Amino acid sequence: MSDIGLIMTLIKEIRSEQHISPFRENEEFVGYVKEAIYDINEKCGAKIDYDKDLKARSLLKNYVLYADFKRLAEFKELYGGEYAELQAKYYKPADV
Repeated sequence: MSDIGLIMTLIKEIRSEQHISPFRENEEFVGYVKEAIYDINEKCGAKIDYDKDLKARSLLKNYVLYADFKRLAEFKELYGGEYAELQAKYYKPADV
């Protein structure tokens, strides 16, 4: 799935799961999803396939919800364990 396809699919899921008004514009959510993808991938050191890794997908959707309520610091505190699990899963040792 293309990046924009993934983003729009995630936004649709989040809107449905959280009963978010269809009258709210997508632009803000697009930004949140892009930030979440970057943040999770960067912290894990890998490009994650969010269609296959449902744990990472759930973390991404929660990131978006906390970002929407301007509570990312709280999110990072509450979901640090999930980040650590993903880091361990995608860890690739260096040849140094």
